[in-house]
Amino acid sequence: MSEPINFQEKNFLVIDDGPGMRASLRTTISALGGIRIDMAGNGIEAVNRLEQRAYDIILCDYDLGGGKDGQQLLEEIKCRKLVKHSAIFMMVTAEQSYEKVVSAVELAPDDYLVKPFTGEVLRLRLERLAQKKAYFAPVYELMDRQDYRQAIQVCDELLKTPNQHLVDLMRMKAEICMLLGDYVIAKALYEQVLAMREIPWARMGLAKSMFKQNNFSEAAEIFRQVTEANPNYMEAYDWLAKSYSATGDEKAAQQALMVAAGKSPRMLQRRKLLGVAAYQNDDLETAQDAFEAVLEFGKNSALTSPEDYANLSRVFIDKGSCDQALSVMKNARKAFKNSPEVLLHGAVMDSLAYQKTGDTKAAEAELKKALEYFHDCDNKPGGVSLDIARACFQLGDEETGKEIVQDFIKNNHDDQKIHRHAEDMFRKIGLEDKGKEIIRDSSRVVIALNNQAVRMAQAGDLKGSVDLLMQAVSEYQENTVIVLNAAHAILAYMQKQGWDEELSQAAKRYLATVKHRDPDNQKYLMLSDLYKDVSQQHGFTV
Repeated sequence: MSEPINFQEKNFLVIDDGPGMRASLRTTISALGGIRIDMAGNGIEAVNRLEQRAYDIILCDYDLGGGKDGQQLLEEIKCRKLVKHSAIFMMVTAEQSYEKVVSAVELAPDDYLVKPFTGEVLRLRLERLAQKKAYFAPVYELMDRQDYRQAIQVCDELLKTPNQHLVDLMRMKAEICMLLGDYVIAKALYEQVLAMREIPWARMGLAKSMFKQNNFSEAAEIFRQVTEANPNYMEAYDWLAKSYSATGDEKAAQQALMVAAGKSPRMLQRRKLLGVAAYQNDDLETAQDAFEAVLEFGKNSALTSPEDYANLSRVFIDKGSCDQALSVMKNARKAFKNSPEVLLHGAVMDSLAYQKTGDTKAAEAELKKALEYFHDCDNKPGGVSLDIARACFQLGDEETGKEIVQDFIKNNHDDQKIHRHAEDMFRKIGLEDKGKEIIRDSSRVVIALNNQAVRMAQAGDLKGSVDLLMQAVSEYQENTVIVLNAAHAILAYMQKQGWDEELSQAAKRYLATVKHRDPDNQKYLMLSDLYKDVSQQHGFTV
């Protein structure tokens, strides 16, 4: 039998808008032996606490009054990685609404309690969770440091010993393998679990591994089967939509997202995806509903952005409701206090709205402002490039519009989803053939450059490959593939030719750039390990 948990050593955070409930939970925790107990009365206070201190156990009420609710808070915590893997997050709620409970559970808190509950129930739940977290602590610590290769080794050591967590260990190892791009190993692990018994998450993992190996149709069929057998397994609908989209069936993708949104309406990311899919399918009513829901459910959430307002404004423009489009962006400026991003989105959407009404002078004035903001912006928001290009083409400035699209595609040359969005933009303004040509030619430029670097490396000219790719990074700074390929070329060069301090610093910068953009990028994780290996090979400790 496991040792009882020493709650005296744990850092607790209680999040509840009711002073009485906070006091009651403090008393209950104290009775369990807890002494390090912090309180937060709302989501903002909770985020401030989490930014300043690491907590072991978080008890969060679902209904936090005004502002963020428990779901939005959990979504933000997970997105911003404000807690360690070893932390316990327990949702506490008196809410019996099916919709809200499904949404909260979908975000995967470690557990949830429905009020009222006794101190003994809380103790038993926390002890069970804490004991499990303690068993996995060595793996969690390595995962928090993104030392995934070592985490797999620890999993393998634990798997050699008889234990009650065999299936959970296999799941954890498989998920780490998925992060690292070891899809074949992950697939084998999920198949092993399924050979023991049918478990929905294992079936999901199997399908994900197939999706990652570009077996989209087979993956879609398995995801579909999971949704039929487990109608409330929301993540399965998301992956089903992704699989349909990868096969080019955007209407089926939209339908899958609509079913999931109907069951769990408050997940912001799914609503955004639904809005984008519906807009691509020219289903403006569904797109409007989805983007309005994002703004409604995302009130007070850190996960909404000026782009969410721009998405809704774009729908109103296409529907001819230009006053509403302008009003949406006016609200965006209020919500984001004239941030550079909202000024950029606001100017371009206002330009498109004025174009639609026939006010060319106002449209040109707003586009001029938008272009100034755009060129001053270091990290350009996703879809804004296509909106500005659309405004340029529609106002007759084809040269500027073409340059913006070319740059956008060159920085995303391998992203077929972005290519489809660009094609959709050109289709909507009646330039479908011209758009396809621009997209195709822009991609070819970067592909040719990358292929040239590969050929140089294969021919033994490693330094030439490095120089070419470093020059490419200076031209295509936002192209994650090129940035990572340059880092890879540098590391391969140093493995054979020896340490070069200047090049090592360049590789370090490139990896830091990608970590900031996409910390779970699989090639980034692989190259981070390689950087450590090369450093150690030459006597440096990272």
